[in-house]
Amino acid sequence: MRLHESVRQFCSEIGKDPLIVQGAGGNVSWKENEVLWIKASGTWLADAGDKDIFVPVELDHLTKALESRDYSVAPQTVESTLLKPSIETLLHALMPHRIVVHVHAIEVLAHLVRKDFKLINYPTLDKTLNARTVEYCKPGAELAEAVANQLDGTSNTRVVFLKNHGVIIGGDSIDEISETLKYLTRFFATPAISVPVTTPDLSLRLTNGVEFTPIGVTKLHEVAVTPSLVDRLYDNWALYPDHIVFLGPLPQLFGSLEEAKYSLEMEPELPDVIFVRDVGTFARETMNKAKIAQLICYYDVMTKLNDGAPLSTLTDAQISELVDWDAEKYRRGLNDTK
Repeated sequence: MRLHESVRQFCSEIGKDPLIVQGAGGNVSWKENEVLWIKASGTWLADAGDKDIFVPVELDHLTKALESRDYSVAPQTVESTLLKPSIETLLHALMPHRIVVHVHAIEVLAHLVRKDFKLINYPTLDKTLNARTVEYCKPGAELAEAVANQLDGTSNTRVVFLKNHGVIIGGDSIDEISETLKYLTRFFATPAISVPVTTPDLSLRLTNGVEFTPIGVTKLHEVAVTPSLVDRLYDNWALYPDHIVFLGPLPQLFGSLEEAKYSLEMEPELPDVIFVRDVGTFARETMNKAKIAQLICYYDVMTKLNDGAPLSTLTDAQISELVDWDAEKYRRGLNDTK
């Protein structure tokens, strides 16, 4: 199987696994004939087998700029296309490996959001990965520079952990990448604790006709009714970029449907999803597949944090730069119809 075919097949497979990839999150690239093929911004890895989701950019142009520590360099596409290269294109150009995968794997992410995440706390992690850790940075140029500072110019570092974000894996074949990803998900695996719930038989209709109905994914009602989850909503909401980009900077939590109705009637801009304590999670029609995927991701991460460990959340400044960033507005806009 040719390289691009094996990469596309791999992307299609992991893109359909919500424990590895959530909606438009994550990106994958491969280098071939001085061209870096990178997932387009806002596209879904799950669509790799059916749609053209990769953009060819000039690799030499990026490499020369990065060698000069120019992290403001803009990728240049090899051919005319309406698609935009991923926000994380520089990360993929930096890594010397033939194939680079960046995902938000739940098992790993549940550790990366902990305040105490340090490699020294995982002494049995495979040393041959030569893993590195990078503190949270705004995706794009800032993150690329931070990762570059951790690399030594060789292909020895095959894994880079991005705190409050995800993991980067480099390799020279899909088999190598796949084995590393499987190893990491096994190594960081944590049992999830959930409490069975039922979907509430209630809805909320505002005077303007907008209706919030019980969200269709039953387990997501746990976020509003399980004490260990609902109590963490405000303090541990802003954990990683995609969550903020698609679900907003703050959760909307209410003590009852009546309280929700009273508050929302006065809101000029309505949220996509609300949480009603001890009742359930409610959404309006704007809560599309991309946003639901991110809420499921949040649930999957939080149900693995059962020891009460302190979590690291994004600061107000870090949240603002994501919400107001044109690149993220573009990516979010592409998913409004999903």
